[in-house]
Amino acid sequence: MLLRPPSLQKGDSVYILSTAKKISREEIDLAVKTYESWGLKVVIGDTIGKEHNQFAGTDEERLRDLQKAIDDSNIKAIICARGGYGTVRIMYEIIFDEFLKHPKWLVGFSDLTFLQTNISNNIGIQCLHAQMPIQFVRATPESIETLRKELFGEKNEYTVAPY
Repeated sequence: MLLRPPSLQKGDSVYILSTAKKISREEIDLAVKTYESWGLKVVIGDTIGKEHNQFAGTDEERLRDLQKAIDDSNIKAIICARGGYGTVRIMYEIIFDEFLKHPKWLVGFSDLTFLQTNISNNIGIQCLHAQMPIQFVRATPESIETLRKELFGEKNEYTVAPY
């Protein structure tokens, strides 16, 4: 059975970074405002706005930013701003000692899925395959609300029409 990270509470800090492709601060503004409207404190990672070819910084910079978020016990969720390619280049260098002591949500999909699967299968901690900040401008209100409910430990109900 997988360990579920603690549900978020108002006042908790979340960390937005990019472990893959480059992204500007402006591209995540709506997500930042949304998280803040939920009562969360948003910490912007060092990789937001960085650029090294198509990446959000060098492999070392992206690893350092992710490790910083993992090691900070005040951070309750790590949210990847976007997908693309690049996470796999750094994932085997991550040290999970503090993550095991202080589990936290790792939120995103796309390129991040490989890391999330590794964490679930090998470390035994749940991750959240969910909306990423770059997509908030195109996201449905329902997908954003589903993310909020999951992070805050509220019940999500799904209705699927028969086909």
